[in-house]
Amino acid sequence: MAQPYEDVVVDGEREDLINYVRHVLELQTQLRGMISRVDTARKEHQSLTTENQLLQKYINNSLTSTAVFGATNGAINTNNMSLRQNSTDS
Repeated sequence: MAQPYEDVVVDGEREDLINYVRHVLELQTQLRGMISRVDTARKEHQSLTTENQLLQKYINNSLTSTAVFGATNGAINTNNMSLRQNSTDS
């Protein structure tokens, strides 16, 4: 009679083990999904960082090449000289 009881305990433990393994597999699947999202976010971050650096260089180059910010004195001097010449001619 002890044998049927042992079978029930073993079957119960087997079901618990099967449920545990299913749970572990489900958690592994969730973890793979999270890792995939992190990798995607990391790639997007790297892409945006590169794009921001490129835009920053473009902005800096634009600012330093415009007469408004005084980087190209030639354009300002040429205009000033032509204005001075016109005023002295008058």
